[in-house]
Amino acid sequence: MSIRALAMDAIVKRFIARAGRSDVSAEISRRRTQGPPIPAAVPPSMQKRFHIIEARVAGSPVVTLRRRNAPLGRAVIFLAGGGYAHPISTAHWKAVAQYAAAAEIDAVVPLYEVAPSGDARRAQEFVARVLADTIAQRGPGEVFLAGDSAGAGLALSVLQRRTEGVRAAILLSPWLDVELAHPAADVLEEWDAILDPVELRQWGRAWAAELPTSDPAISPIHGPFEGLPPVHIVSGGRDLLLPQALDAYRLLKRAGNTGTFTYAPDANHAVGLSGSATPEARRVHDEVVRVLRS
Repeated sequence: MSIRALAMDAIVKRFIARAGRSDVSAEISRRRTQGPPIPAAVPPSMQKRFHIIEARVAGSPVVTLRRRNAPLGRAVIFLAGGGYAHPISTAHWKAVAQYAAAAEIDAVVPLYEVAPSGDARRAQEFVARVLADTIAQRGPGEVFLAGDSAGAGLALSVLQRRTEGVRAAILLSPWLDVELAHPAADVLEEWDAILDPVELRQWGRAWAAELPTSDPAISPIHGPFEGLPPVHIVSGGRDLLLPQALDAYRLLKRAGNTGTFTYAPDANHAVGLSGSATPEARRVHDEVVRVLRS
């Protein structure tokens, strides 16, 4: 583990310890009366590299980072994580912009609603519509589907329902089973500096709404893996969700999928959002860019 990674690990643990565990039930009740949290705005610095195009699809916002002085070409649809509890953050915007700039590709970011205002069924319909519209605009085989953590779970659940025209999918630290049923999760809980399994399960149940948490729309680890375009998975060795990522990769290989698995042994959850903050993050960043440029 690099010195930078150790330092970041210590900082994250200290920050989370200070914040303490949140009362999910109370937060859900508060949101029902006061409304959901607001997504972070696109940082103004991105306007130097991209035209920021805002639109609405099926009543929900979609933001496109369109490269300046470049013809209309490939695009990556990116779904931000946050445990279905938190909307897109500034860190997400920065990571998406870094990937798009390095890969010379546009980025389309659907801002789906988080729980309890949003739920899996509504988010799937919204993202599937954005995906269809983007493929119609850019052309079949010119669109990637990507996401991190919960966003990666949503991406896979959409892909399992609609594969046509998607060039490849990229799942960063994917959350694919909201119940965290794999027994290895109990061991990794002690190593993961970011995720709290108790809170994750509660938000996952809120996201499921009237559906069972085992439904593939909620936990795509239970969905079909045959006939998918290449699915590339990234995970760290200190990630609570690593067992799910490994299980998904095995299912993909069994189905003949040609996607890859990028493993960062000493990396925490969300290593794919860290840019070049650590050597581990840099290796992941370079691999994602390689896929987007392929």
